[in-house]
Amino acid sequence: MSSTIDQLGSRQRLLSLAAVCSTSFGTGISFGLGFPLVSVTFENWGQPSWMIGLAGAAPPFAILLALPIAPLIIARLGSVAAIVLGSLIGGLGFLALGVFQSPWAWIAIRVLMSAGFAFPWLAGETWINAIAREETRGRIIALYAMVFFTGYAVGPILLQMLGLIWPWPFIVAAAVTVLSALPILLGRRLAPPLAHDDRSSNVASAMRRSPVAMVAAFIGGFSEITILSLIPNVALSAGWSEKLALTMLTVTTVGGIVLQYPIGWLSDLISRFAMMLAAVIFFIGLALVLPFALVDPFSGLVTAFLIGGVILAFYALGLAIIGERLTGSELTAANAGFIIMYQLGGLIGPLFAGIAMTDDAIRGFIAIVIVTMVISGAALLFFDRIERGRAGA
Repeated sequence: MSSTIDQLGSRQRLLSLAAVCSTSFGTGISFGLGFPLVSVTFENWGQPSWMIGLAGAAPPFAILLALPIAPLIIARLGSVAAIVLGSLIGGLGFLALGVFQSPWAWIAIRVLMSAGFAFPWLAGETWINAIAREETRGRIIALYAMVFFTGYAVGPILLQMLGLIWPWPFIVAAAVTVLSALPILLGRRLAPPLAHDDRSSNVASAMRRSPVAMVAAFIGGFSEITILSLIPNVALSAGWSEKLALTMLTVTTVGGIVLQYPIGWLSDLISRFAMMLAAVIFFIGLALVLPFALVDPFSGLVTAFLIGGVILAFYALGLAIIGERLTGSELTAANAGFIIMYQLGGLIGPLFAGIAMTDDAIRGFIAIVIVTMVISGAALLFFDRIERGRAGA
C-alpha cells in the first residue's frame, strides 16, 4: 500500500509514532480504570449479578453501535479532532459517574462514554497503520499494542491506590482520559490524511475486502477475553489457591506485553499470514499442554506466560495484515470492521466457554478453545485463498 510515511522524515515519523503511542497508553489506563471501578462499585452497592454483567456489557455494546458510523465521522473531522472529541466525552463521563451515584445512570453514562472511546481507539489504530513502514509494520504495531495493554494493566493498580470514593478516582480518571489526547494535539501536523469519500468509509464493504484480518480479529477477541476472564477459574478447578490463580492472570497479561515485540519482529521477517497460522497451531498446543502444566505452579505459570503472548499477538498480527493488504482510503473502515469482529469475539467467547465449563471446567475450557482455533484456522486458509485470487485477478 502507499503509506503516508513517504511524506515524512525519520524524525517526523518518530514523533508521530510517539504521539499516537502516548495517547494509546492514556486510553489504556482509562479502560483499565473504568471496568473495575464500575464492577467493584456495583458489588459494593449490593447489585445483583445480572446488573453487574449488564454494566460490563455496556462498553462493548456501545462501541459496536458507534463503529459503523465512526469512519465517516473521523474522515469528516480528521484524526486529531476525533481523538480529542472522544477523550473529552470519556473524561466528562468519568466526572458524571462521580456525580450521579445510581446504577442505571452509571450504565447509561458508560454507554455514552464508551461510544466516545470508539473514536480515539479507531483513529489511533488507523494512524499507526497509515504511517508505519511496510518493513517494520509488525514491530510498530506490536509496540503500539504493548503500550496500550501496559496502560490497561496500570489502570487497576492506580484504582487500588485511589480507592472508590469520590472525588479522587473520578477526577484522576477524567484527567488521564482528557490528557491522553494532548500528545496527539501537539503532533497534529504529523497526522496522516484520511479519505473523505463516503464509499471508502463503508465498514461492511471493507470487511468483505479483508476477511483474513476479520477472522484474526474474531480469534483475538474470543481468545483474549475468554482467557483473561476465565483462566483463574481453570486454575481454581485444578486446586490452585485464589492468590495463585490471580497470579496466573497477571503472568498471562505480562506474557502478552513482553512477547509482542519479538512476535512483531518475526512477522516483519516472514509472512504475517504464516505467523498467524503458526500462532493458531501454537495456541492449540498450549491448550493441550495446559492440564498437565497445572499440576505444578511453575509449569502452569510458564504456560500462562506463553498463552498471553499468543492471544495478544492475534490482534497485532491482524492489524498489521490490514495495513499490508489495504490502501490508505480503506484503512479507517477496515479498522472499524476489525474492532467490531474483535468485540463480537469477546462477547461470544466467555459465553460459550462458560457453558462448556459447566460440568468439567478444565476439559470444557480446553475443548472450546481448541474447536474455535481449528475452525478459525480453516477459515484463515479459505479466506486467504480468496484474497490472493482477488489480488491476482
